[in-house]
Amino acid sequence: MTAILAAVLPLSLASCSSDSSGTTAAEAVSGVGTRWGACMRDAGFDVQDPSDEIVERGAYSRPEGVDAAGFDTAAAGCSEQLGIEGSSSAQKQQWARQYDQVASCVREHGYEDYPEQQPGALDFNPSNYPRAAEPGFEKVTAECLQEFAPDTIMQGGN
Repeated sequence: MTAILAAVLPLSLASCSSDSSGTTAAEAVSGVGTRWGACMRDAGFDVQDPSDEIVERGAYSRPEGVDAAGFDTAAAGCSEQLGIEGSSSAQKQQWARQYDQVASCVREHGYEDYPEQQPGALDFNPSNYPRAAEPGFEKVTAECLQEFAPDTIMQGGN
């Protein structure tokens, strides 16, 4: 299983107010993944277009080897251009707690060496944690996610 869960910058949709062209935020969201991807490529990052839901929830992941601060700054700028607002700090803290619980659960179910994670993110990529390729790891992570973070979006895969 190659998957990176990321809620590095959890985001929510802006309110459904109309702009000067009469377009509501809800209408502007359609195709937001494509527009966000184009914005990020314009900023110099080689990314594929994420789904609209990924962008709306802020569950994008950083490509390996990129400058994290630069990527996060560009992602926040692209999200702002698209009318997507940041989530409250309380929501971000809730997600961080949920992902800490998921990581602890994974460790308690036979993967004691599963590394500490970045706040608000889980990395199940075998290139970063080789035991993620072991039989049974996917089942353990799915069960832990279901128990502690059932609304999490999986991103990546092989």
